[in-house]
Amino acid sequence: MVTHKVPDLPTCLEEKHSLGESSTSCEEELNINDMKMSKVSEVMTKADIKPKSMHRAKIWSGDIENLYRFQQAGYRDEVEYKQVKQVNEVECWPETGFVKKLQRRDNTFYYYNRQRECEDKDVPKVKVYVY
Repeated sequence: MVTHKVPDLPTCLEEKHSLGESSTSCEEELNINDMKMSKVSEVMTKADIKPKSMHRAKIWSGDIENLYRFQQAGYRDEVEYKQVKQVNEVECWPETGFVKKLQRRDNTFYYYNRQRECEDKDVPKVKVYVY
C-alpha cells in the first residue's frame, strides 16, 4: 500500500516563499504527484508480462543470486516484484549489486546480507524465466 504524507498547506507555501521558488500551491503539487502515480500504476498493470519459458540454473552468478533472493521472498523475479509492489527500483547493496531488502506479499520484509547467500546446493532450485 502506498501512502502519501500530505503537508500542511501553510507550511508548504511558507517554504516555497522562503526558498524564492514559484508560488504553486501544495494542492497543485499533490494533484501533479497523484497524476504521476496513477500513470505509473496504469503502465504497471498494462505491462502484465508473463514468461515464455523457464529453466533451472546450473552455476552460480550474481544474477542467479538475485533471482534466489526474489524467489525466497515469493516472487518469480524482479519483473514480478515490481508489478506486484508497484515500485520502480529495488534496494540493492552498492558494493555487490545484490538485492538488499524485499517486501513479501504479506508486507513483511526480508533483509539480505552483502555476501552470497545462495549456496551451491541451492543453485539448481533457482528458476530462470525467459521473456
